[in-house]
Amino acid sequence: MVLPHNTTDINHRLYSTLNEDVKLTSDEYGRWDLDFQNGDIVYVDGLKSLENACIIAIMTRYNELKNNPLYVDFGCRVHELIKENQSSMTEYKIREFINDTLIKIRRIKTVHWVHLEKSKENYYKYKVTFNITSIDNQTLTTTLSL
Repeated sequence: MVLPHNTTDINHRLYSTLNEDVKLTSDEYGRWDLDFQNGDIVYVDGLKSLENACIIAIMTRYNELKNNPLYVDFGCRVHELIKENQSSMTEYKIREFINDTLIKIRRIKTVHWVHLEKSKENYYKYKVTFNITSIDNQTLTTTLSL
């Protein structure tokens, strides 16, 4: 079954190389899930689809999908640092793990930077912001909570 979408939309016509996906949405606790409107899954393409791919890759544990031959070495090692105390070494590892994950995504041309901000409410959480350029030379900056 193919999700219904508007193939005449400018995003679809110009940025179809960035793939198509269902839209993800985050709640106030930093949990991600599919976005529904009027009982239907919301469809995205172009740069928004690339943003979804980045979020999925970062939020999936490294090798979690190893039984599927299409996803060998998929995911992010940042989950190894759960409950690590905030330190400069932990922050360095988080940045490197996320950077390594983003570099593996074929639709990304360049990873410019990955920034961390310590959570003031929870000693174990960080707000991560990264900036990338897609293969279509579009720039994307995204923020998520870990």
